[in-house]
Amino acid sequence: MTDTATLAERLFAAIDDHRYDDALAVLQPDAVLDTPLGAGLSTEAWLGINRSFAGSMPDGRHTLREVTPDGDRCAVEGTWSGTHTGPLATPGGEVPPTGRSVVLPFCAVITRRGERIGRLTVYFDSLSMFVQLGLAPEPAAA
Repeated sequence: MTDTATLAERLFAAIDDHRYDDALAVLQPDAVLDTPLGAGLSTEAWLGINRSFAGSMPDGRHTLREVTPDGDRCAVEGTWSGTHTGPLATPGGEVPPTGRSVVLPFCAVITRRGERIGRLTVYFDSLSMFVQLGLAPEPAAA
């Protein structure tokens, strides 16, 4: 049986390399995916978000700092980085390339069901991404 940590590593590598069929191969067809950009997403909707990011930041990469398995679950901590060189689709409309780089810390919790991922929940600070792109003001210091 493939362990959850290996499934996590395979999923993030497939997304980084734009190998979406390989990403589908590690996800259950009815997997549930939650991100700050949408909750309860289907695999196709989630891959659509990843394809959109690949179009706007084709050099985007996940760096996995720590992968902590616990049976059928796994926690992943890392960063995602990329350079905004293509149009970025947002709810407010398309944002032209800024040429700016983004580094976003993220955490993901993955649950395996059988030989594939049945649930993926990703946490990251989307406001930080917009600040780094120059699309939102820097929050005031406390």
